[in-house]
Amino acid sequence: MAIMNETTLLIAFIAVTSVAVVLQTLILAGMYFSTRKMSKRMEALSTRVEEQVLPLVEKVRGIVDESTPMIRMVASNLAETSTLVRDQAGKIDEALSEFVGVARTQVANANVLAMRTMQRVDSTAEVMQHAVTSPVRHASALMDGIMAGLGQFLGGRKSRRAKTSPSDEMFI
Repeated sequence: MAIMNETTLLIAFIAVTSVAVVLQTLILAGMYFSTRKMSKRMEALSTRVEEQVLPLVEKVRGIVDESTPMIRMVASNLAETSTLVRDQAGKIDEALSEFVGVARTQVANANVLAMRTMQRVDSTAEVMQHAVTSPVRHASALMDGIMAGLGQFLGGRKSRRAKTSPSDEMFI
């Protein structure tokens, strides 16, 4: 029985090994077909990429190549414009500062001129008042003297003449 036992065991081992080899063969065949199917999909995808994406990439590259000089020129123009604007703003600031300074000087000069004019008007008014009132006072005093002399000469009568000398308040 020991011999049978070994023979049976050997047959069982060979059967299990055969089944394992067949299973491995089937698995490898499945992997082969799966890889082949995947390869076909990859080829289709590669063809599609070559047909659609690569021309698009080339167009984008062409657009970028065409646009690069224009973009550089725009950036350069923007930098120049910025510099010009800064320079012009500085010039405008200088001009406005100078204008404000000149305006302040002119206002100060106008103020001095107005003050001088007012002083001259005041002094002219004083001179005019003195020039007008002085002869009137002299004439009034002369008339008072003549009247007093006539009054004494004609009989000692004093004449009560109201003084009509103009007051200082009537003149400017």
